[in-house]
Amino acid sequence: MRVWAVLVTALAAVCAGQSFSTLQQLGKADRDGVVQLELEQFMAHVVPETKDYAVVVQLTALSAQYKCDTCHAIDKSVRAVSRGWRRQRASRRIAFATLDVDNGEELFRKMGIDKIPRLMIFPAGRGAEAMADASPREMKLGAKNSHPAGMAARLSELFGTEIRADEPIDYMRYVVGVVGVLAAAFVGRLAWRRVSASVVGRNVWAVTSITFVLVMTSGLMWNRINAPPFMGQTRTGDVVLFAPTNSQQYGVETQIVATAYAVCALCVVLLVRHVPRVPSGEQRALMALMVVAVLLLAHSYVNSVFRMKMPGYPFRLLLP
Repeated sequence: MRVWAVLVTALAAVCAGQSFSTLQQLGKADRDGVVQLELEQFMAHVVPETKDYAVVVQLTALSAQYKCDTCHAIDKSVRAVSRGWRRQRASRRIAFATLDVDNGEELFRKMGIDKIPRLMIFPAGRGAEAMADASPREMKLGAKNSHPAGMAARLSELFGTEIRADEPIDYMRYVVGVVGVLAAAFVGRLAWRRVSASVVGRNVWAVTSITFVLVMTSGLMWNRINAPPFMGQTRTGDVVLFAPTNSQQYGVETQIVATAYAVCALCVVLLVRHVPRVPSGEQRALMALMVVAVLLLAHSYVNSVFRMKMPGYPFRLLLP
């Protein structure tokens, strides 16, 4: 019986080695070393938990007919990480692969996958690469790990080895940045000559202060710390602008709330500084009523958002 066990173990090791070699050969056909999987290859070389190598697979839709910009962005990051891993020539048995919806539509449907792209980790079940839990797991794609460096850092944590991304230098980005700085400096110099010191001292600081308050109260710092997705999505693919709870928010919420606050601030400024300067009494009263109406609507919208995210919120103005 021990002889049979040894033979089975040896046969499994040979098959696993052949599977990893097959993935390596398939990866050589891609310039970045990313294996383009068919469904049969995915089931044979990726799914088995007895393999002695790990596979990072992106489930995606890269065909032009799907118009998935996020898929192409994640694909660039995966390729940068795969390219960097290949250049490291590390001894760890880790492969990078892609399963497109055109090749795995049946699998996607059976697994109930209705949102892509997704980055799946299929750990090794035995050998030096083995993890305590060999079951597949998903690596959440957020603002921190969607770009190449962040993705490489997160994968390094998961596998316990350094994985570096190979990002090509974007020279155009530096050129545009330098030109933008020079243009801004030139325009600022021209503007400074034409603006009196008194106007700069009053209006510029007022606008700066209000902008800073609006940015901080809209939730920007929370977004910077927690890196939430820009917007949500239902199982049917519909866009969701507001997170359903008060402990979470989407990036687009920051822009919507900041806009509502900005409208309120603008109305207050108009009422205090500009409406009193209208010479005609009737026009002044009409303008004041119009500004107050806009202020009430904007503030009512903010209250409505709060009530939607926190049903127990007791205050309501005009909107439900």
